[in-house]
Amino acid sequence: KGKLRVLILSGRNNHDWRASTPHLRRILDATGRFDVRVTEEPSGLTAETLRPYDVLVSDYCGPRWGETAETAVAAFVQAGKGLVVVHAASYPFGDAQVLGGHQTPTGVRQSAWPEWATMVGAAWSEKEPKTGHAKRHVYEVTWTNAAHPIAQGLAPSFTVSDELYHQFALKPGIDVLATALDATEQGGNGRQEPLLWTNRYGTGRVFHTALGHDVAAMSAPGFISSFARGVEWAATTKVTLPAFISLD
Repeated sequence: KGKLRVLILSGRNNHDWRASTPHLRRILDATGRFDVRVTEEPSGLTAETLRPYDVLVSDYCGPRWGETAETAVAAFVQAGKGLVVVHAASYPFGDAQVLGGHQTPTGVRQSAWPEWATMVGAAWSEKEPKTGHAKRHVYEVTWTNAAHPIAQGLAPSFTVSDELYHQFALKPGIDVLATALDATEQGGNGRQEPLLWTNRYGTGRVFHTALGHDVAAMSAPGFISSFARGVEWAATTKVTLPAFISLD
């Protein structure tokens, strides 16, 4: 009673979801603000199974869920609930091939689910300039909208060791919260790339973070605070969580 109800969508990913999903849950549990559940079969979602929840967190990258589940998720957000998309969860349901575990190409291509990209606020492009990332390295993430509730009261920037996604096909209307320099010496394009943003879908709220390649990346204090605060904002439009969240 009194907690925000979160459902993490997992069970498939080209990253190690068996480690990342429990870690995301641990972050949310540590705040004392959330009541967290996990499903490893999002294809079974319906409007009724989603009804109790305030926000969905996607740690999923895999095949499509099917019409019933996809319609239920879109309607859930559109009606005023929240969605949080973590790292590779921005990749699926577009024109690119389905990926298997450990980045394995499957050769499988499915028809796109355009509403996912509309909700996320971006899509992956296989056309030039291709969406992707240079080699993993340490870099600084800078808040560009410090007035947003997710960023308010935080330090102007934070450091991570992570992949740096670049060249998203962005949708109009997103609110970019934080960027990082895609350094040429690391194989990047030399531009500031948007990594954290929010989006509106119907009356619902979406928070996207391109950070979080693995548990080590998800253990950076900047990731922990921005992720947890992003989940709270997506659920309520407000942020009450502190700048520092301890997992001890």
